[in-house]
Amino acid sequence: MTRNSLSPSAESRTSFGTIAQAAALGAGIAVVGNLALLLIANLLSIPLTVMTGPPGPDAPVTTLGPAPVIVSSVLPALVGALIYRLLTKISAKGRQIFIAVAVVVFLVSLLPISAQPLTPAGMAILALMHLVAAAGITWALVSRA
Repeated sequence: MTRNSLSPSAESRTSFGTIAQAAALGAGIAVVGNLALLLIANLLSIPLTVMTGPPGPDAPVTTLGPAPVIVSSVLPALVGALIYRLLTKISAKGRQIFIAVAVVVFLVSLLPISAQPLTPAGMAILALMHLVAAAGITWALVSRA
């Protein structure tokens, strides 16, 4: 039986441990990929200076370093795992709904990038970071959980 043909009751029996392992894999992919992009940005002298509060002329800014990149890569995996678990418990089409939700969340996550004080290259790197996290986490949860 393929994963897509599982009944809702079989999908809802997916253990929390299995989902946690998939989320950890997705987080790992996001962390490694985004740290690589951060390194590339640093090597190419592409500044990744972002606002740390609400956008505005007086908003405080910070340069992205490894710690915020790691946190911003791991937290979505945790939230994604919870959403995946919920959707697969309440719907026979939980995986498909999760993929649609993940795509929408990814697209919405791109909107604030244009408000950041970044060069076009910096915006591209930040958008790639969002893509790496979204793709890695979604793939891991959908294929491994």
